[in-house]
Amino acid sequence: MVYIGRLSAIWLGKEATRWTAVAPSVWIAKESGVLNPSIESVTDESWYGVIDGVYNSFTTKNSSNLTIQGVAKDYSMWFFLLGALWKYTKVYAVTGTPTWWTPARWDVTTWWATLKKIINDWVTTYYYFDKDVSWSVTNGTWTMSATKSHAGHFFEVLQNNTHPTFTLYDDDPVAGSYAPYCMINNLELSCEVADYVKFSAEFMWKQMQPIQGSVTPAYATENEFTASMAGVKFANDEASLNSASEQCMQNFRIAINKNLTDVQCFGDTDIADIYNQQFGIEWDFEAVYESTTLRDYVLNSEKKAVRFYAINTNASALATWVYPAIYVDLMKVWFSEWTKTDSNDEIIKQTMWFTGQYSNDDGTSIEVLLLNSDSVWY
Repeated sequence: MVYIGRLSAIWLGKEATRWTAVAPSVWIAKESGVLNPSIESVTDESWYGVIDGVYNSFTTKNSSNLTIQGVAKDYSMWFFLLGALWKYTKVYAVTGTPTWWTPARWDVTTWWATLKKIINDWVTTYYYFDKDVSWSVTNGTWTMSATKSHAGHFFEVLQNNTHPTFTLYDDDPVAGSYAPYCMINNLELSCEVADYVKFSAEFMWKQMQPIQGSVTPAYATENEFTASMAGVKFANDEASLNSASEQCMQNFRIAINKNLTDVQCFGDTDIADIYNQQFGIEWDFEAVYESTTLRDYVLNSEKKAVRFYAINTNASALATWVYPAIYVDLMKVWFSEWTKTDSNDEIIKQTMWFTGQYSNDDGTSIEVLLLNSDSVWY
């Protein structure tokens, strides 16, 4: 059957056991991305007394790959963030006025609930705990009469080299294929002025297999994020990001790199294992050049905490003045390069590049908080 790319569909499910295929959990709306085999082969180029260059060949390695791109949305981004970071906590937000002392990230209360994140949206401060707390909350130095607000999804880096895996499916009018043991090698979030916040995710996994039977795509209704809903802040540390000033941005890109490697054994053309190796974060952005503040970050080798966020206030509220949102916090970044444009007829702009670093004070390099209407575990 002849068809256009819009008739192809991608779906995935989180595996309970690595390399054991599972049914799909979510269909991913995409702008591009097709599941393809990744094949390596060897050729026999021995001299046989003739001028022909190749005598024989064999396929020696089979795996699969996909780079999928699309608009960042509040429900399906959960799966991409999970694939990139893999340490997930359901969190519960409360409001209240602390007394005696100021609560801090990672404070443990007498209810054995850990304060994972503090976010200030406009005029209200929300305290995100890893347990459903209520009434009076205290850690012995501060006390707060807590009022429940909403739930959220909190992601951190899982500090090992065997992150959990997905089963990924590709379906089109000609054929359906799937591949188990799927991992994200790279996840990017990017945005330009007057455009959507977008994602790009590169997957690697085992050999493709045919789907038995037919499937029908079923997409969830989601809320998108745009540049008009987004913002970027710099501060000296994570705790200061809530009160930091907005930076005027033209575009940005953040990339999470997991540096996957595969292991193949004798006796099979399929790969046996995939492991994530060193974890890395990089980012670049463009802004109007109207002061030397950003340039001096590079010249002085300053380290800063950075927050990118997007809040969709056009969507239905999750609680009073709380809307679907994503907060990406980098605890310590090193500004490694800076340039400015030199056009005679255009406004001069500046571009900066930087890399995320592990913050010993914060115990991580990156944290992500995702807010959506899903108030239960995925």
